[in-house]
Amino acid sequence: MQDAAITCMAQGSHSEIVLAMANTEVGKKIGKIPQDSIQTSIQSDFYGLLKELKLEKYQTLTATELRLDLRENIRVKSEKLAFLDLERSYFFHRLRVLKIPFVNFLDKVQDNKTWAEDWVLQWTPEAEIEIVEAILKGDTIEFATAFELNQRIENSSSISMIAEVVKDAFYCGLPKSLEQAFQALQSCMADDIPINEIARTSTTLSIMLRYGDIRKLDRDVLVPILEQLFLRACLILPTEAFCDANAAIELAEAMIALHNVVENHDFLDRERWYALLTEVAKRDNLNTKISGLAMAILLETGKISNDELGLEVERRLSKAIPADLGASWFEGLSMKNHYTLIARLGLWEKLQDYISALDEDEFKRALVFLRRAFADFSSNEKHDIAENMAEIWGLNKIAVSDAMNKDLKEEEAEIISSLDDFDFDDI
Repeated sequence: MQDAAITCMAQGSHSEIVLAMANTEVGKKIGKIPQDSIQTSIQSDFYGLLKELKLEKYQTLTATELRLDLRENIRVKSEKLAFLDLERSYFFHRLRVLKIPFVNFLDKVQDNKTWAEDWVLQWTPEAEIEIVEAILKGDTIEFATAFELNQRIENSSSISMIAEVVKDAFYCGLPKSLEQAFQALQSCMADDIPINEIARTSTTLSIMLRYGDIRKLDRDVLVPILEQLFLRACLILPTEAFCDANAAIELAEAMIALHNVVENHDFLDRERWYALLTEVAKRDNLNTKISGLAMAILLETGKISNDELGLEVERRLSKAIPADLGASWFEGLSMKNHYTLIARLGLWEKLQDYISALDEDEFKRALVFLRRAFADFSSNEKHDIAENMAEIWGLNKIAVSDAMNKDLKEEEAEIISSLDDFDFDDI
């Protein structure tokens, strides 16, 4: 019958009727365990919550997207209905923590809609199995979630892992678990904390402070912890910036994350942060990529003038500076706000003069870092850079852009790739 249907109804193409055949042969209906036959307390609690939160209709094989509005609904009469979506959010986050595959959180940018959450609901037989197995953690969904969070606290090996537990307890609406996580977080504050851990923890706490006010839980205890982490970062950043190229990769990510935290909270000392970045940007004994990134952040925030930038570019991209150090500094400078750099024609003039003055071996050194720097530029940004270079060289903008953005030939690509394993000690 399958072959006949494909031949007679789909002109021999199985793809034409594959969905109809699936619906006919398998269908979308799924069996349910009768309520009276449920033996475990956690299953009874789960189905009771489904009914209470009006979610029974989503218990199907078809994935359904649901947006929650966590704000109070003032158009209903009862308080229970007024905060229905907030209670749903607590329930969904608890299922997420327990890894029960009935809900999937869509963690996406929502245009500053701090009141909104997007979820996808889809029922599977595996979800029923996971619920049954969760009885080992507690008699109800709430107790099982609290047990899981407590286990994560005990097994956490870093402050950022504990911060994630704080966030999950906060989103699950579990005050006691939240208090336990806070205590564990404060205990870790007495230990030495690497700056990348400080950045990850600060980012987690920052998200809670920015978007968690609608969850009716006390967030004030987060403020002093975030202030302490910020002060620690300020104290150790110059020391951390005295590092090699591999360590600079993680440190750069941490600096960008910390800067985003500082920009989002007025209670943090921004002037101290800018002063610290200025120190890092101008010191010669630190990793040049980190110094370049510090300069880029200051440029983005308007804390440095064009004249100061010009002087720093001349100093960093001079013949007296080793080629790899100068190019590494430019790589750091290119990590933030590309269009701000592209708009400064003088910067590209100095870069062009710097590259032209390099000999062959120095150019090979510089090319390794410059290649990484320009890898993050979009095609449109590269086109704008090509126009800048065409103006400097007095050539046709379109022709220069085509030449600079065309695909490399096979032999050219091999030469460029070989630079990744370039042995600088042979120079």
